[in-house]
Amino acid sequence: PDGIFSPAVRLAKKAMGEDRLIKFRAKVIALHSDTIKSFVDTADTKFGQGALFTMFQLADKDKNGTLDTNEVAEGLNKLGFSWMKEKQISGIMKRADKDDNGVIDYEEFVDEAPKTLKTNLVKLAKKNGGDLGFLS
Repeated sequence: PDGIFSPAVRLAKKAMGEDRLIKFRAKVIALHSDTIKSFVDTADTKFGQGALFTMFQLADKDKNGTLDTNEVAEGLNKLGFSWMKEKQISGIMKRADKDDNGVIDYEEFVDEAPKTLKTNLVKLAKKNGGDLGFLS
């Protein structure tokens, strides 16, 4: 699909050749993915803990200190993870809900969120790259 950067990508393809452009793009994607993963790896730092606390607070719509399936689904959607369907969300809930009470408390969230973010932020970057035309 064409995106705002598609003309520039087509021009680069002509100037560099398709093979060089593909190799260059692969390097850029790998660096970007590494940057996302490094950011998520800050979860154990003071900054990361603050970010996770804020995310939990924003997702906890009814302010009861836990996240139910609907709150998790809405939070993931607001992050741009539109591909997350009921099956994936159920899998996250099952993995995260260690005490099997049907909701995710803050400690469970802190344990699960970095794994979910690491995988899905990379997917989001690839989706956005395609939508913008970088993968034309």
